[in-house]
Amino acid sequence: MDKVIFFFCVFSCWIMQITSNDASVRGSSDLLRVQTGENISLNCSMTNRYEVAWYHLKSGELDLLIAAEKDEKGRKLLTNYNLYATRLKMTADAWVTRATLVISGVTESDSGLYFCGTKSDAPEMHFNKPIRLEIEGLFVTEKPKEVDNTDGVTTKEKALMLEEVTLMERVLMFGGVGLAVFVFFLATVVAGGIIHYHGWQKGWAAAKRSSLTQHKSAK
Repeated sequence: MDKVIFFFCVFSCWIMQITSNDASVRGSSDLLRVQTGENISLNCSMTNRYEVAWYHLKSGELDLLIAAEKDEKGRKLLTNYNLYATRLKMTADAWVTRATLVISGVTESDSGLYFCGTKSDAPEMHFNKPIRLEIEGLFVTEKPKEVDNTDGVTTKEKALMLEEVTLMERVLMFGGVGLAVFVFFLATVVAGGIIHYHGWQKGWAAAKRSSLTQHKSAK
C-alpha cells in the first residue's frame, strides 16, 4: 500500500508539471493576422551576432527562406541565400543590430510559423521567439505591417499580436493531460491487482501451513 501511495504522489506531480508546461504554450509565439496581398516586416535582433537566417514551418515542413551575414566591417548585411528572391528581402539598420525580413504580397501559402535564427562565434544557432502568421484572405492596400522579434514582443499595434494557441494545439494539450490521467488509472489498477494477488498467495500459504501443523498435532 505504501508503494501505491508513493506512486500516486509521483504521478500527481508529473501530471501537474505537464499541465503547467502546456499552459505556458499560450505565450510561446506571437500571432500576426494579415490579409492576402499585404506586405509584412519581421524583425530579429542581431546584437553581437554575425549571421541570421529565417525559417518557415508549415504542415511539418521546415524551409530555410533567407540567410545573410555581416561584412568584414560589420556595417552591412550581405544576403547569401534567398529561396524566393522576387518576394523576400533582408534589410538592416545602420549598425546592423536588427535584421528585417520583408515579405511582399503574402498569400495563403505564407501562413505558418516563422523562426529567426542568429549565430555568433559559437557554432550553435540562437532562435528568437517564433511568429505565427495567419492569412485572412481579403486584399486591402495599406502600409506594411511590422513585427519586432528582437525581444519577443510586438512594436506595431496594427500587427494584432496575441498570445494564444490554435485549436489543434489546444486539442493536443488537453489530449496529453488526458493520456497521462488514463495511464495513471491503468497503472493504479495493475498495481492494485498485483498487491491483491500477492496478498492472496500469502494468505493461502499461511492457511496451508496452519492446516499441516494441525494435522501433525492430531497425530
